[in-house]
Amino acid sequence: MKVEILSRRKDRIWVRPESEEDLWTLRSIIRPGDLVKARTIRDVSFKGTTKKEKKQIIVKIKVKDVGFQAFTGRLRIFGVIVEGPEKYGIKGKHQAITVVSGMTLELEREGGWPEKVLEKLRGSGPKGRAVLVAVDYDEYAVAVLAMHGYRVIAEGSLHLPGKDDPGREQQLSKAISEIARTIVDTAKRYGAELVIIGGPGALKQEVASKVRELSIHLRVVTDDLSMGGSSGLMELLRRPMLEKLLSEYAVVRAERVLEEAMKLAASNPSLVAFGLDNALRAAELGAIRDLLIIDSLVYSLDPETSEKAEKLVEASERHAANIYMVPENSPVGEKLKLLGGAVAILRYQV
Repeated sequence: MKVEILSRRKDRIWVRPESEEDLWTLRSIIRPGDLVKARTIRDVSFKGTTKKEKKQIIVKIKVKDVGFQAFTGRLRIFGVIVEGPEKYGIKGKHQAITVVSGMTLELEREGGWPEKVLEKLRGSGPKGRAVLVAVDYDEYAVAVLAMHGYRVIAEGSLHLPGKDDPGREQQLSKAISEIARTIVDTAKRYGAELVIIGGPGALKQEVASKVRELSIHLRVVTDDLSMGGSSGLMELLRRPMLEKLLSEYAVVRAERVLEEAMKLAASNPSLVAFGLDNALRAAELGAIRDLLIIDSLVYSLDPETSEKAEKLVEASERHAANIYMVPENSPVGEKLKLLGGAVAILRYQV
């Protein structure tokens, strides 16, 4: 992401997102009350007339809500117009700004943008993507994994005839080719360079060979799973091999840490802290080994919440804890919200 500071007080900045990851980063730092200036399209009419037409205009809005849906390539910022062309009489009206890669924005926050937020913006960028596949002789599923979560792209049944049917091999070959084409098309569409194909038996190897045949540029890895389909994808997401290949994806590691925390909560609850307050007390004692926290707490509009979250992260950093800032709208982020937004695994009882 391109970032430029426009004022000495650092209350106005210019940004240009260049990837979907950048859009997600903007979603995580823009909050209600911020001001956003950008070019947008609106149905307008000149004062004194009722006839409307679409015009491309530059407006500044006071943010009320920010929405981002993974893998759409669009960020939607909604708010009230505080500045715009006077001739259209639009000041005070609601406006949505749709942000896409390559678009420029001016962001303004009263009191200035914290250095940590600026660092997050400067450090934003594509972290790579992978296509995950789980296939057996009954069903298959194909998904895309990125830093902000994963999305199932295709799933279905192979509809194979019985083993004694003479047409089985031809049907199987056709199914393998169709799945392989879906994998290659998905990798191309989402900019993935890595494909991980899992499943029981030899079928995964046949699919992998076909993918390599269709695209020599893709790195294809296989792994043993107990089943195919969407259940197989969930099994694949928990694999240490996947974490090693995609170590930069916080969502994968965070899922495993949360699973460990839930097991500890059942077997040894004194080694787990749930919620901001409990985690903060443990952090100040240097007791946290792993911290999971959703990003919306750190950038919360509520000063008390954001202050506690920042203290929690800073105290955990001082004592060399592993910290995972989790996207609120990722699968693991949704689980964390139900647990108070923060979960910590402790080194010892406190």
